[in-house]
Amino acid sequence: MKVLAAAVLVLLCAGRLQAAMARREAPDPHPEPAGDFFSRHFQSFSDFVTKELPQKLQAEELRSQAETYLDRANKQLTPLAQELRSNVLNLFSSLLDLAKKEEQP
Repeated sequence: MKVLAAAVLVLLCAGRLQAAMARREAPDPHPEPAGDFFSRHFQSFSDFVTKELPQKLQAEELRSQAETYLDRANKQLTPLAQELRSNVLNLFSSLLDLAKKEEQP
């Protein structure tokens, strides 16, 4: 009896699997028309052009403005940094000379 019940259960499962495979392999009853395909992709392209592209262009504009600002700041600060460096070196050399003079007597 158990063998008969197991055989019936196996047959039912196999039938279910075959039905599921047949449904999965069946062609789509409502294929997407080519016009819908192109209109959907054209809509996504137009969304990109109208929404995302201006934001990216604005980011590029901000980047170029930041580079211009940094270049200008670099040109203005380079002479100040060089002058500060020379002043610090002169200060240290003066302190070394002062220390040498105090050690001589």
